[in-house]
Amino acid sequence: MWGIFVVIVLGLVQGASEFLPISSSGHLVVLYNIFDIKGDTILLSIILHIATLLAVLVCYRKQIFELIKKPFCTTNRKLIVATIPTVIIALLLKNVVENSFGGDFVIYGFLITAIILIISQNIESGRNNNKNNEFLSKTNNIQYNNITNIGVGYGQAVLIGVAQGLAIFPGISRSGSTIATGLLSGVNKNDAADFSFLLSIPVILGGLVFELKDIVKYGADLSFNLGELFVGFVVAFISGLLAITVMLKLVKNKKLTGFSIYLFLLVLFLMLNKFVLGWF
Repeated sequence: MWGIFVVIVLGLVQGASEFLPISSSGHLVVLYNIFDIKGDTILLSIILHIATLLAVLVCYRKQIFELIKKPFCTTNRKLIVATIPTVIIALLLKNVVENSFGGDFVIYGFLITAIILIISQNIESGRNNNKNNEFLSKTNNIQYNNITNIGVGYGQAVLIGVAQGLAIFPGISRSGSTIATGLLSGVNKNDAADFSFLLSIPVILGGLVFELKDIVKYGADLSFNLGELFVGFVVAFISGLLAITVMLKLVKNKKLTGFSIYLFLLVLFLMLNKFVLGWF
């Protein structure tokens, strides 16, 4: 029963925080400490990532089908351009990132994400309210109805890819960083969200490849039984679908400040736990 409860919580948090700007990796690190999970979690991580990948594929099935029909379209080229710096950064910082999961970096990661969200929200809101930026709005904040020609420039795609690469550190949100970078570089908020979620597909797939490679190399310890893993998969999939829907609405309505407040409170709690409470 305890195992079922744990995987439900982990699945819920993984599915939601993968697409909300609060960092899934950071929250999982915190939960592993709270539940005192010290065993092999590679297989569980693979199951949860497959669930979140499926959530993206289901939510964006129409757009993905259009991109598949036109493999050489502008959007696909920009997704490739954005993925390249992500892969380079991930490979260069692999050892550093792995070490950061065992320390206190997650606290700083949450703080960085909170600051990024506030800055991007304020700048994007100021840009939209400033009539002197009408030309910038017309040239950069263009919303394309055709998903095969999304409103993200190649330079902007590179910046978003760099932000996604740096988000491999625990506590730094992938979706928050990529959407915020898109907004800061002048991308329309709808296009920034769509591009971020579509860009998550190759990243999640890449993560799965590395995790599967580790299983082949080292084997997998079934810390959770197959029934528990299935429950975690279902919960992560459903929460992922809901999180994508919620995030799209929040981005359109420019309501990301609440996530910043949540992360600041989380940082305060983690610091209080570290220096005073010592609960985990």
